[in-house]
Amino acid sequence: MIRTVLRTALAAVLFTLPAPAILAASFDCAGASTPFERAICDNPELSAADERLDRSWATAIGGLSKQALKELQAGQRQWLDYARRACTRTAEPLEEGAYDERGVSCLVELFDSRSGMLEASRMLEGTRFYPLARHAAWPDPNEADNPQSYWPVAHYEMSVAQIDADTEVARRFNALVLAQGEQLSGLVEPGQGPFGNEDDSSDLTVSILPAELAGTGRISLRTETYWYGHGAAHGNWTVSYLHYLTGESRWMEAGDLFAGEGWQQALLDLAVSALRQQHGDMLMLDDTTFIADSVADPMRWSLSDSYALIVQFQPYEVAAYAYGAPTARISWEALEPYLADTADLVRYGY
Repeated sequence: MIRTVLRTALAAVLFTLPAPAILAASFDCAGASTPFERAICDNPELSAADERLDRSWATAIGGLSKQALKELQAGQRQWLDYARRACTRTAEPLEEGAYDERGVSCLVELFDSRSGMLEASRMLEGTRFYPLARHAAWPDPNEADNPQSYWPVAHYEMSVAQIDADTEVARRFNALVLAQGEQLSGLVEPGQGPFGNEDDSSDLTVSILPAELAGTGRISLRTETYWYGHGAAHGNWTVSYLHYLTGESRWMEAGDLFAGEGWQQALLDLAVSALRQQHGDMLMLDDTTFIADSVADPMRWSLSDSYALIVQFQPYEVAAYAYGAPTARISWEALEPYLADTADLVRYGY
């Protein structure tokens, strides 16, 4: 049966060959020689995750330019190295023995996560996107003396959208999105990421992937982060948006959509009214002033609804964690008095 991870290993050797030669690779489980290979062959859930990854990879590389294919192949090799290290207890490849139950479960999560990321490689409204990813893993120093630890290794993953085109718009977009992903993920060295010293003892996933194309003037991206401090009761996650204005080669600003005196307060009042109407007793919103900055932040705005601006809130912000990340839907009609002259250009991508 074809296995993506071993195909990727062969791709490292056959990198200069055309893609079809790489795709012809497979391996016989009878010849599996490493704990990593045997885990794939011996565990049905991991085997199924590998088969999904195989299909996701084959679909992801379809139609890519040579340069984009080269980048995706390099990313797959880097991910393979990461996968071999991330689910051991030392952040080094397992040379002998077998993965325990925790290790296999970890591998299943990694394989499924990689599949989901590769599935972002697609055509959207005539523009070909592919994901660029970075990964890192290192031992959690706080767990080094605990052989039974469920979190012996810290995981960092980042995936960002790239446009597969040899144009100035693509080059500027790609550079800006990559810089944003690196800033959010802090994928540098242990202890130097966005959460300070806790980085050595936490997992962080950042994705910035396509959400919507509006005409030729706007590319909107959905940003998701997930952070888990080892040993915590649960992780924390966020959802936000980035709107790239192709004509100006920059992210959308609040002034591109709203103008005039008092729009911030008006937007806050409308958002609070919408929250109460749409979420009722689930809200925890005695004091509304502390969400004013969030409501006025363009990263909280989804422009995907033709009839309403969607304002995104994070877990814990206006409701209990278990309720998730609520949104407030505000009709464009209600917002009409506060819209800037450029609002339609941004909304419709003229």
